[in-house]
Order: sequence, then C-alpha cells, then structure tokens
Amino acid sequence: MNNAMARNSEMPKLNPVAMESLILNRLASVGQKPVADAMGVDEAMVSRWKTGQISNFCKFLAELGIQLAPPDAVLVRRDYLFSMETLAEIGMKAERMRPEPLGFS
Repeated sequence: MNNAMARNSEMPKLNPVAMESLILNRLASVGQKPVADAMGVDEAMVSRWKTGQISNFCKFLAELGIQLAPPDAVLVRRDYLFSMETLAEIGMKAERMRPEPLGFS
C-alpha cells in the first residue's frame, strides 16, 4: 500500500543541547533548593552541576539513546505510530469510496 505520508523509519538523532535546555528550564521553574533537598545535597552542588555536569549527563543519555520527556508528554513506539497511520489511511480510503456520507442514508 502506498502511504500518503512520507514516513521516516530512521530513529531521530537525540540532541543533548535540547535536553540540557529542557533540564535547565525545568530547574529554573522548580528552583535549586527543592531539587537539592530531594537529593540530599547542598544547593551549591546543584548550582555547580549547571556548569558542565548536566551537559555531560545529557551527552551520556543521548549516546545511550535515552531521551527526556516532560511529564505531560505521551510517548508511543514508532512502529505503533506507523500502524495507527496505516489504519487511519485505510479508514479514510474506505470512507472516500462510500456512496453516501455516514449518517445521511
């Protein structure tokens, strides 16, 4: 079946700089003190992490193929998404072939 959408089956490259930005923005909104308290470290330690440690950790995660996602994100596997696109495409094709629109017979 020809797919109407161009599907890229290649895994996307993870961007450590984008990950670092996400972490730093979240840290700015939450604050260093609550994070330090939760981890049982001094607030100054969290501040020091911002100058290199977070960047290195993001590179580490990217190399392992692990990506960050905000808590409100919904993550699905690539093959699942392709399957859902295929089912939607089949349904739309069947609907276009219908002699009358649904509910108007």
